[in-house]
Amino acid sequence: MSVIESLWGKIRNLQPKEILFLQRPLGLQARITLLFTVIVVSVLVLFSYLEFRLTEHSQREVWRERSVYVTREFDAKIYTQKDLGNIAFLEEEIANWMYARPSIKVIDIFLFHRNTYRVAVSSWGGKDLGISRQSLDSLRKDFVLSTLVTRDDRPHWEILAPLHAGRKVVGGIRIVTSLEEVETFLADKRTRTILFTLVSVAILILILAVFFSRAIHRPIQQLVRAMSEAEDGRLNVAVPLESRDELGLLTVHFNRMLSRISQFNEELTGRIEAATRELAQRNEELRQANEALFQAQHQLVQAEKLSALGHVAATMAHEIGTPLNSISGYIQLMLAEEAGSESMTRRLKIIESQLDRLTQTIRNLLHSTRQPEPQLRALDINQLLETVMALTQPGMSMREIQQVRRLDPALPPVAGDPSLLQQVFLNLITNALDAMPRGGVLTLVTSSPDSSGQDGHFVEVAVGDTGTGMSMEVKRKAVEPFFTTKVPGKGAGLGLSICEEIVRSHHGRMEIETEEGKGSTIRVQIPVFSPEVV
Repeated sequence: MSVIESLWGKIRNLQPKEILFLQRPLGLQARITLLFTVIVVSVLVLFSYLEFRLTEHSQREVWRERSVYVTREFDAKIYTQKDLGNIAFLEEEIANWMYARPSIKVIDIFLFHRNTYRVAVSSWGGKDLGISRQSLDSLRKDFVLSTLVTRDDRPHWEILAPLHAGRKVVGGIRIVTSLEEVETFLADKRTRTILFTLVSVAILILILAVFFSRAIHRPIQQLVRAMSEAEDGRLNVAVPLESRDELGLLTVHFNRMLSRISQFNEELTGRIEAATRELAQRNEELRQANEALFQAQHQLVQAEKLSALGHVAATMAHEIGTPLNSISGYIQLMLAEEAGSESMTRRLKIIESQLDRLTQTIRNLLHSTRQPEPQLRALDINQLLETVMALTQPGMSMREIQQVRRLDPALPPVAGDPSLLQQVFLNLITNALDAMPRGGVLTLVTSSPDSSGQDGHFVEVAVGDTGTGMSMEVKRKAVEPFFTTKVPGKGAGLGLSICEEIVRSHHGRMEIETEEGKGSTIRVQIPVFSPEVV
């Protein structure tokens, strides 16, 4: 009990790390070794047990046959009925036989008497040997009987053999032989078997440990190490092939998998780099488009300012020019009169020269603010519209506006100035986007309708939106200078006015179709290119 208590005290005093080690699950090598050990030990124990039992049975059988042989040999010593009556002779023979063969514990000689028997000589002085009638009948038939009995807690063979007087069975011989020598031999064999089993198990465990360490543990550790390196991103690792078994096949497939993953990563990296370059290129194109849009809008604003300045200059020229003409006329009348003095004439000429200078200044101002004459040439209107749509694409994306383009690819070229027409359609599309601040549909259609009744043929461009539309009053004033429905700061009200002026300078026309609450469509007709138009 003290040993158990001491062991229990050591277990309770184990540190957490030691307890964790005891709770750690067995590895694959340990489990396979343990499994093989259990199987082999079980087989060895089973075969050892069977072999021990067979040996035990064989040794007992040999000892039985030896005992039967001894009994027959003793029977052969007795030749006649006379010898059976010589008790002293029989006792001496029994003593000699038991002395020469220590394993014989009992020798009894008995004779048949009617249906039973009587003991003639007994080594232990017994009178009743406990022999059944059935056994006596078997002895009379010259059969030998053997029975395994227990005496003093040890196994013994009890042999009953017929006793002959000549050829006649006159009784029987009972010999009890101890199996002590057999038991000693079996005990030694049991010890040797246990030692052999333990040594075999130890050798087996050693062989299995070496085998599994080389054939399983080391390849698996190499695979685990390679997996750890692959997990850290080092995909160029390769596990050496050491066998052609299933682990070798697993190693081959693992190396192939790492190679494919590495190749896939390289391809993915290349694709990412290509996508990054393409994205940078697209960003550069977008930047250029935004810059072009900014320049176009800047030019549009400058054109609006210039047009506004032109209208202001024209108004001022009209308002100032008329009084100046009147003043100039009166000055000339005063100079025509001869009554004036020389100093007065000189002063009037100075006034007249300054009036002429002021008039020329107003004319120069009107000339500098006048819209330039278009430089007409053959122009692909669809290509021009594609350029304008590319400029306005960011604005449409921000407002979530959908595009519907129906550009007739068979259109003839028009006679137009690319810069001025780009200004027109950029203004029209910008107005359409402003009319749809919460999204909508922008429709752009080009066609070549029948223009019978007009001078020549035209190409028509229709810019439509699904915005708020215009009332009839707003439509009537839409092309008037300085008229706008936008909030202050969003426009000067000269856009449509300039557009109409540019279209007229191209010998075309502009029409507005609108319905309040349903949107607007502005149709621009430009003449088809011909040498006569240019």
